[in-house]
Amino acid sequence: MELEKLRSLIESGDIETVIVASPDMQGRLFAKRMTGRHFLGAGQDGVGTCSVVLGWGHDHALDPGYELTGWANGYPDLHVRPDFTSIRPYPWFEKTAFIMGDATKPDGSEISVAPRTILKNMIAQLAEHGLRPLFASELECYLLKETPETAFDKGFVNLQTKHRTLHPETLSRMSEDEGYLGELRRQMESAEVKIEMVKAEYAPGQVEINLEYTDALEAADRHMVLKAGAKDIALQQGLVATFMAKLAHDLGGSSCHIHMSLLDKNGQSAFSDGADGKGTSATMRHFLGGMMAHLPDAFLFFAPTTNSYRRMRAGTFAPNMLTWGEDNRTVALRLVGKGAARRIENRIPGADVNPYLAYSAMLAAGLRGIEEKREPIGDATIGNAYDAKDAPALPSDLGEATDVFETSEFVRTAFGEEVQKHYANFGRQSVRAASVVVTDYERRMLLLDI
Repeated sequence: MELEKLRSLIESGDIETVIVASPDMQGRLFAKRMTGRHFLGAGQDGVGTCSVVLGWGHDHALDPGYELTGWANGYPDLHVRPDFTSIRPYPWFEKTAFIMGDATKPDGSEISVAPRTILKNMIAQLAEHGLRPLFASELECYLLKETPETAFDKGFVNLQTKHRTLHPETLSRMSEDEGYLGELRRQMESAEVKIEMVKAEYAPGQVEINLEYTDALEAADRHMVLKAGAKDIALQQGLVATFMAKLAHDLGGSSCHIHMSLLDKNGQSAFSDGADGKGTSATMRHFLGGMMAHLPDAFLFFAPTTNSYRRMRAGTFAPNMLTWGEDNRTVALRLVGKGAARRIENRIPGADVNPYLAYSAMLAAGLRGIEEKREPIGDATIGNAYDAKDAPALPSDLGEATDVFETSEFVRTAFGEEVQKHYANFGRQSVRAASVVVTDYERRMLLLDI
């Protein structure tokens, strides 16, 4: 939607509320709702909000250690500048429009650690090489027969999934969920978030939603609007939609498989030239090689919570080693498609991922690979990658991922020292917060036995 169209809809009374939002570190949207009247006045210049939104934990704790924000500088304001190319309807709320914005300092200068800014800067780097990245997210989530209040009252345990039996991929199960999924598809179409398909996934109450391919920044914005809408529409139907990477130890994890490719300066696929008989260009090989060489350094951008690592276990369709292969769902990096559809599927992230950070890490690693003419590590895996004996390991927990991120030359060079320090502190504070929690597992094992 163009700005003039939004202005017209506000003046006619068809739009009464304008949401201006921006992503935080955790991949949530912080936002303000304003009246259409206010938007047409001062609101077009954006909104101010406390900088704590880029400096607190998953539990909204006021964590120390951030230069951008904290007690030491009085938690100053930041500014959210609307990106008028991102205006869209928000139709599951009446007479509402949505605009994604960029977090800036009050003087308008960029905040280097803001997730959307990180991705925009990385897209600009690829443009200097004549490359245009395309992305699509495949998101999985659980539908729960709960409300936020009932989940709280249960202590967030023994939650009831929408279904109790396993019927993945079946039409009958999808038909049972069509009241929700059909509404989600219709509302997303109206919101200009293009859904390719939905299906019943491999756990009771779990669904998958695949977005259409588009430019990197728009793909990340759509990812965020989809998650917000999926949660809102679920609540409107008396359900809870959760994008936790691992809801329970005995249930399948929820993934966010990320598909990506590059276009060259002529708008043609940079990943396909047929030179090896499989439609894989040297650019694609080197991009894949860069991803394999450098993704472990930026693993914090793919697995940002302690819960993320509980998903990555052998035999779960989630990778636990750094492997690659052709159309192989046991590997970390799966090569799929032919010709213009040739692409890389990154199967590492869970549904808890921040798309701006994950997309950025993939682009930074792949671009380094192109510059260094890196080749993929090892041969393509044929068969079960979980049986691989010599494949490099992936970080096994958030502490390890943070250690690697904090000292990585690649991270510092690709994103800058401010980003490295800010997100290393984010990882450290997340590990610290989790380490002091007494878990249900500990109570079950020890309360009566010790």
